[in-house]
Amino acid sequence: MPNTDERQRATQGPDPTQKEVPDRQIDPSESVTLFAIALGAIGALVGLVAGIVFLSDSAFGAAVLNCLIAVLAGGSAGVVAGGTVGAAIGVMRGVRVPKQLDG
Repeated sequence: MPNTDERQRATQGPDPTQKEVPDRQIDPSESVTLFAIALGAIGALVGLVAGIVFLSDSAFGAAVLNCLIAVLAGGSAGVVAGGTVGAAIGVMRGVRVPKQLDG
């Protein structure tokens, strides 16, 4: 037969001092950052390939500058697109940023 303390705890329900550990969820800001980095890298690679494919017959320095501009443009476009996709996924999943509790 359980003692009085065990019966009293059983009738009170779960211990309020114990916090439930939530499942690991991706924070929307992490989702935005992840997609922005991934698509930014892909965009930079596409920009580099496009810069090399469409090289003009100009001097070597101009060709390098054109490739650099293509990499920056592709990377920027990828970051913007990735941030948008990450934000859309975070909103569609309904994930909210967890509140930080003091104490």
